[in-house]
Amino acid sequence: MTLISIGAKGRCTGRCDARCYNALGPVCVCCCGGKNHGKGLQFALDNTSEQSQDLLEKWGDALKVHPLQEELFEEVPV
Repeated sequence: MTLISIGAKGRCTGRCDARCYNALGPVCVCCCGGKNHGKGLQFALDNTSEQSQDLLEKWGDALKVHPLQEELFEEVPV
């Protein structure tokens, strides 16, 4: 499951997915900057939801939520 996806001009330029939150090694090269690295899916879901709510408060309408990730924003009006 992709938790964070960053894109520009319709292309994905970075993502945080199972390769990160299920990682066993010490190096994180994804867009979470190591915040979800090796922590497991549930921690990563909770952490990403919290971070996303903070970003929505800061950036509001400038951010777009992908339909598959809407469940992470259930408590925040989008």
